Amino acid sequence: MPFNGLKNMTGTSLLKDPISKESFKKSAADYFKNMFAFDLKAGFITAVVALPLSIGFAVASGVDPSMGIYTAAVAGFLASLFGGSKFSITGPTGSMAVVVLAAMGQYGLEGLFLATVLAGLIQILLGVLKLGKIIKFMPLPLMSGFTAGLGLMIIVAQIPNALGIDIPEYDSTPEMLLLVLESLGSINPIVILMTIGTILLIRLLPRLTKNKKYLSSVPPTIVALILAVIILFVLHLEIPTVGAIPPKLPTFSLFSISLGLALNVLPFALMLVLLGTLESLLCAVVCDGMTATKHDSDRELIGQGIAKVVTPFFGGLPSTAAISRSTVNIREGAKTRASGLLHAVFLLLIMLFFGGVGAYLPYAFVAGVLFTVALPMVNLREFKVMLNYDRGSAAIFGITFILTVFTDMLLALEVGILLTMIKFMYDMAQSVQINTMEEYDSTDSTEQIRMLHDKFGEKLAIYTINGPFFFGAMNVFDQKVDVHLPNKRRVIIIRMRYVPYVDTTAVSRLNEFIENRNKENKYVLITGIRPTVKKYLLRDEKFDKHVRNKEVYLFDTTELAVKYAVNEIFPTFENK
Repeated sequence: MPFNGLKNMTGTSLLKDPISKESFKKSAADYFKNMFAFDLKAGFITAVVALPLSIGFAVASGVDPSMGIYTAAVAGFLASLFGGSKFSITGPTGSMAVVVLAAMGQYGLEGLFLATVLAGLIQILLGVLKLGKIIKFMPLPLMSGFTAGLGLMIIVAQIPNALGIDIPEYDSTPEMLLLVLESLGSINPIVILMTIGTILLIRLLPRLTKNKKYLSSVPPTIVALILAVIILFVLHLEIPTVGAIPPKLPTFSLFSISLGLALNVLPFALMLVLLGTLESLLCAVVCDGMTATKHDSDRELIGQGIAKVVTPFFGGLPSTAAISRSTVNIREGAKTRASGLLHAVFLLLIMLFFGGVGAYLPYAFVAGVLFTVALPMVNLREFKVMLNYDRGSAAIFGITFILTVFTDMLLALEVGILLTMIKFMYDMAQSVQINTMEEYDSTDSTEQIRMLHDKFGEKLAIYTINGPFFFGAMNVFDQKVDVHLPNKRRVIIIRMRYVPYVDTTAVSRLNEFIENRNKENKYVLITGIRPTVKKYLLRDEKFDKHVRNKEVYLFDTTELAVKYAVNEIFPTFENK
């Protein structure tokens, strides 16, 4: 009797090829014999690494630390089960934390949960529609500037925790910095030392233990966490702590949903989709490079979407695949997606049995961890690279970065997208060129055309349009075509073999050009139109009418157009 298993332990689909119970048992036995130990170790170490990060990102999001662990456990389990990358580990991240903080500040926890669910549904739809490769179309200056801005916001937000000061709620980054300046008289030197010590330990420990056989596998964040807890417990330091984490599993609960709230939080949902898609697919690519595997980008979007839809109902935050945790998972020997499932289970077990340790976990440690995570996000070297070869891209990077930090994230994205579109249209418009007889089709007899052109130069003009013919290029067309095409020449040949695309505005302008030339008793011949462009042109009723009424002539090659002009059109001039 066939057994329709959903997935075997290596992540290969068994739905297409049902296997017998005996084969399934053998496959399971082979897994537990050859791979389970590797996945168990990788899952445990990854959970240990994910624990302080999950707590830190929850603190950065302004929510209870347990919500960070719930997110890493629930979302991590679901994304590993349904995602398209076997080795990606999902959980809360720094970029998500900033969005969470902004969404909660405007619409509260229920607004955040609803935005997360909407983001998940959109990601599932993108995956179903096979749009997983959409990451290739995201402009680097925009995303780099936005990511750098988010990184700086995380750093700035942790300054009070790093200094040991308590400040009231604030509405903007400048206001927060002013509050910090006003509170400098109450900074705690012990907290500062612990923050610096955490940063140094996390950054330097891997270098010190690089060649040590066993010590090199010890996560530096866990070493820093243990030392911070021991120091606080032994010395009885009076510094702010995270607080004990309740030892209870996440439970399912509903939250109120309304159409009005959904419309209000939709911009945040779209932002979560953008960040989640980029981070998850980028993480999957990194995992592919480390393991010589190939992920399914569409399935990865669906898996990440499922995680976002479900996690809020268990008190979790927005999540995405994280490169740092995923690389640890691979480095520790993960063999299948089961390591991600085990990592989620270990996180819950750690919370159940060791949640009380949070009472001795200082905020200074959290600040140190977040500093080390956020600093690489502020990659200003990319700005320098862009400035060297493209000032427009550098401007988009800089403006998006500044607006993200000092104004509003939604405004930063909107302005960044608008500037990117303007730059794109400008670059495309500048790519349009009109040349004389310097470029010819490979099918044309160049020498013969030159001879004909030299002979009939007073009556004939041949020009080549290079580049996309769209609304953004119309100003170039008006300037160049009208100026370059001499009024005294009766036959105008426009070569369009190098025009890959036209839009409605360009067709309208071309019709106008043809009508004006006909009023002057001049002939317009167009050559080398690509099939897709020709189909689009003929779809326009006015252009099609021009062709049928012989107000414009279409030829496959310039040579044929020149011969037609010499044999059919020029004699009419002489007869007149």
